[in-house]
Amino acid sequence: MRSVGSWRRLAVAVFTLAVTTSSPADVAVSGRVLDLNGEPLKQAMVTVEPGPAKVGIAAVTVFTDDTGAFRFPGTIANVSAGKLPVRASKLGYRQSDVLSEATGDGVALTILLAPSAEQAGIAPASAWLRQIPSQEDTAKIIMNCVGCHQTPGPEVRHYARMVRDVPSADPAAVRQQSWSAMVKYMNFLSAEEFGRGLVGAAPIQPDRVYGVTDEDAVTKVLAKHLVGDFQSVQGYAWGAPLAVNGQTVIREYAVDLPNNVREALQLGDPPRLWAADVGSDNIVAIDIATGRQKIHTIPSPIPVGPHTLVAGQDGSLWVAPFFNGVVAHLDIAKDTWQVWPLKTPDGKDIGIHDLSFDVDHELVTDRKGRIWYSDITNNAVGYFDPGTGKAEIFRVPEHPGRPAQSAALYGLAVSGDRSRLWFSQLGIAAFGSFNIDTLQFETYETLPMLDAGPRRMAMSDNDILYIALYGAGQLLEYDTRARKTLGIYDLPDRASAPYSVTWDNLRKVAWVPTSNANVIYRFDPQSKSFTVLPLPREQGFLRMVGVDPATGFLATSYANISIPVHGPRMAVLIDPGDGVRQATPRGTERKGEQR
Repeated sequence: MRSVGSWRRLAVAVFTLAVTTSSPADVAVSGRVLDLNGEPLKQAMVTVEPGPAKVGIAAVTVFTDDTGAFRFPGTIANVSAGKLPVRASKLGYRQSDVLSEATGDGVALTILLAPSAEQAGIAPASAWLRQIPSQEDTAKIIMNCVGCHQTPGPEVRHYARMVRDVPSADPAAVRQQSWSAMVKYMNFLSAEEFGRGLVGAAPIQPDRVYGVTDEDAVTKVLAKHLVGDFQSVQGYAWGAPLAVNGQTVIREYAVDLPNNVREALQLGDPPRLWAADVGSDNIVAIDIATGRQKIHTIPSPIPVGPHTLVAGQDGSLWVAPFFNGVVAHLDIAKDTWQVWPLKTPDGKDIGIHDLSFDVDHELVTDRKGRIWYSDITNNAVGYFDPGTGKAEIFRVPEHPGRPAQSAALYGLAVSGDRSRLWFSQLGIAAFGSFNIDTLQFETYETLPMLDAGPRRMAMSDNDILYIALYGAGQLLEYDTRARKTLGIYDLPDRASAPYSVTWDNLRKVAWVPTSNANVIYRFDPQSKSFTVLPLPREQGFLRMVGVDPATGFLATSYANISIPVHGPRMAVLIDPGDGVRQATPRGTERKGEQR
């Protein structure tokens, strides 16, 4: 192996030659990541960003193997070998130098990382939040502040530092007043975000929907714990082995700003990422090979704000709304829409959140052909008939000891025999079941911590229910046949804010995307253990992960909302690099009826 000094001398000559003789071209990129002693670093993250793309492929990320080697798939488009924008990162290290050597078809890089205790800019927002000794206080911050953005993200840390720097004989009073003002400001932003698309409704008050309902309690927690300059963090660890290897590839796709990308999934041939822009009525279709994009606007007479995306078993796309009770369906092959504006039989608004789906996260109906949904506005489950447009809701009865005003029916899952719905109630830490045949609520379970935050859920192929506990930083595993909890598992980082769970029917594992930790967790039900898939961008606020049954790829998005919130807004496609693919080509084995 060449010494570090000889690599440096070579790099100067090669870079000079490349800059003076190379014009922009497609280049193959490979190399190694080493420490300053020339030792290989495995599972280091290496990212190439071809440029400040307004739309299209914004960045490609790979990881090093056990020898420190990496290789980007294909070529990196339209770059000069001498001006390759590359960065590498690994917890416990800082990038020191990038050395380049021309090859026959591109460039070979040697990236040097120096040991560093400082982790700011690499560790996630949760690295600061997890230092709070009380999980109840952590949960209160997550439940009230991490609905739209990470906490403490860079702008939050900057604000905390300014609060610290205010000259005062009573710094505690300054913190209380400063964080009270910020909570009020966030509530007004929330009211604006959640009220702008509603038709004929009274203005939403700042203490409604995702706003902070107990300003005084939240302010006290923030003032107590967000103390200091927040410019440095050390000692953060992933908390579990990484679920990456030399074949893992992450592709990030920029969508034209301003946007409010909310969710994304992969559909179609050729494969495209379909991203919901909740700030408009647009679905953005992104060619995963080229990054080219096409806008599909939902033809609705009232605002929709596409919020939830579910694949149809025929490869079509179903959309549930952010505003108003509008469900939409896109036949992507024909580029034709169907739209259903829904009301209850007595004319009330419906707040659709999740649509019913099966173990492959494809739309499923009951045995009568009805599509079920969770109704977050009315704390209810409901159905609509696509043939007639008829809709009906069934409100969850109040539960003793749980505040009725905080109840909001959120996540939804369906049993394998399509006889029962399982639901979560975000604000009161509860979940339960509803019998589709008898139209009666049955099982009802509560969690001990009111801010546990059960969000979106998934059902496995043997009717095991998985629920992300947002505030508690845990994963709940529940046997719906035996009606018993199998386990509640601490995530590797309990300040990570797990937003949802997706059952992976190919790998027989559960994926848990996080809003506050820039990672996706992989849970193995056999070993009851987690591994960690880190993402390459700070403030990578995640909500949903879709698993493409044909390729095994994961589709997700950086979903920071609303518009004033800082942070990336991109669609993301991940090849975990484990080689898992569907054995039978998708479409050759259908499940018969649209279940």
